[in-house]
Amino acid sequence: MPHEHIQLAQAPNGEIGPRCDACGIRMTFGNAMVFENIYLCWEHYVEQTGAESSTVVSESEQRFWMKE
Repeated sequence: MPHEHIQLAQAPNGEIGPRCDACGIRMTFGNAMVFENIYLCWEHYVEQTGAESSTVVSESEQRFWMKE
């Protein structure tokens, strides 16, 4: 099998998923990042690749639906 090296675990929500190759944290396949045929959590993916999120989070004092 091509993916025998991947450790699987049951995530806290009950889904089967991989473990982070660096720290061993349980993840779902939906939140795991793949780098060079290994699964990594977001923190270790950023550490390995230098990538960062392109999402800009802004803080506003008032929500758009609260404006008059």
